[in-house]
Amino acid sequence: MGSAYDWLRTDHTATGSPRDLLRLARELEDRGDPRTAATAYDRARMVAPADPEIAEARRALLDRMAVEEHGIVFRYVPAGSFVMGSHGGDPDERPAHPVRLDDYWLSETPVSWAAYCDLMDWEPPPTGMPRDQEPRGGSVDPGWFLYEANKIRLQYCEDATVRATDWHAHAPRHEWVDGQGERIDSRTLFGSPRRDDPRRPWAYDRKPMVGVSWQDAEELCALLSTPRVRYRLPTEAEWERAARGGLPGHRYPWGDEPPTPDRCDSGRFDEFSILPMRRLPPNGYGLYAMSGGVWEWTADWYDAEYYRDSPAANPTGPARGQERVLRGGSWADCAEAVTVSFRMSRDAGSWRSGGWGAHMTPNIGFRLCRKDLAPAGEDPAPPVTP
Repeated sequence: MGSAYDWLRTDHTATGSPRDLLRLARELEDRGDPRTAATAYDRARMVAPADPEIAEARRALLDRMAVEEHGIVFRYVPAGSFVMGSHGGDPDERPAHPVRLDDYWLSETPVSWAAYCDLMDWEPPPTGMPRDQEPRGGSVDPGWFLYEANKIRLQYCEDATVRATDWHAHAPRHEWVDGQGERIDSRTLFGSPRRDDPRRPWAYDRKPMVGVSWQDAEELCALLSTPRVRYRLPTEAEWERAARGGLPGHRYPWGDEPPTPDRCDSGRFDEFSILPMRRLPPNGYGLYAMSGGVWEWTADWYDAEYYRDSPAANPTGPARGQERVLRGGSWADCAEAVTVSFRMSRDAGSWRSGGWGAHMTPNIGFRLCRKDLAPAGEDPAPPVTP
């Protein structure tokens, strides 16, 4: 971004003439500088969030800047400044403080179980295992812990399932052998879970993958990254800016109105199910399910007092810690936990290390952040290992 326009990304206040900002954004777009134009459109929307002309011009450019790679749509989040945290939230959300970020792309939805297995070249769900992995019952083989996590995914990740039941009922390909040696289909023994369309083939790509460890996500990021494009978990600051959708100072991605069933997948602890990720409207950056659905891992270590000394530009969290930050709340959480500023953390251990991690729950997933390391036509940067 040219130095003449640095003020667009460094000033976090919603001030200025919206018409002048709109005019500047269009000029920058006409000059072939869509990234700076996107920041100018973003600033104009901050000043005049209800202006339909600004909203449509911004949406059109952000739609054009979306990228599809590896079968995943990544939405563009412009460089800019915002106020991170909350003046009235929990102590670890304070103080609210200005943060400046470079631009990046974030996956339109959390990663599904089907997409994860496909990109990792694993057996597809409902098996969901590395092709060379043979779990051995209750032994100490690390594959056993993955097998146990998959029991959770069987119940919550299937596209048409409307309520989780015993995992046996969610294993459509499984057969059991009775004492007489007769093979019995799983559904004969355990019944069939409720599905919104029982005729639909079983699939696992419309809902988020759950029971995911931080290391599971990082393993996929390392596999996909190249010398030109790096995939990683978003930093906590990147997650919050993206979740806000360009609306400054609000509690939720849509504003300050409390969550409702047509805004957010939350407050349904007694229903034992996750809604499809695109069921509810996206936020201002075109991102679905930023609040509710599943908690999402970020790259940062958790520190309750980190905001007191957080860097003003591109913060990456503490240098060390014991737990990683989770954001966004889930289908099982209340309104206070699905705000854009609420912070949670969990310890996590990869199944490969042979442990039963705190991540093995039906409401923890992740989405991918995408960063260009070298623009097209330029020499790429050295390879980066997440």
